[in-house]
Amino acid sequence: MMAVPELGNHDATIDPTRDQVRALRDQGREGPVVMANFLKFRAEARYPAGHPDAGGTGAEAYARYQHAFTVTVGATSQAEVLYEGPVEQCVIGVAGAAESDWDRLLLVRYPSRRHFLAMMADDTYRAALVHRYAGLERTVLLQCGPAGARGAAEGL
Repeated sequence: MMAVPELGNHDATIDPTRDQVRALRDQGREGPVVMANFLKFRAEARYPAGHPDAGGTGAEAYARYQHAFTVTVGATSQAEVLYEGPVEQCVIGVAGAAESDWDRLLLVRYPSRRHFLAMMADDTYRAALVHRYAGLERTVLLQCGPAGARGAAEGL
């Protein structure tokens, strides 16, 4: 059984809890997953004191994380970006509420939950997290089923 990776930030608005990672590892079906990332960036990036990339916006810091991810573990995780774009407006829900206030939506497909978890445990991935932490004010990550899994909404 794969170990439960532990991330270093321990901020529940940015990192999964150990229980969430354990549930991802132990529950659910095999096969492809799509991770829906709702991202809210900091107005100003928050790097550790003395970090060479200090300054700039949260979006710029997150772009550094994405670049580092691509060149380090992107091939290993076999991640495929299905969609990335700005969140323009809240159509249903309370506009302006934290639950509906996001800057960007990112949909990423992984061949399996195992691939996603292996990425989280990779040392090169962990080194890139400094940019993610500097850039994100908060995030929500939802595991979704594969495309075409319609279930109860079959007729829609």
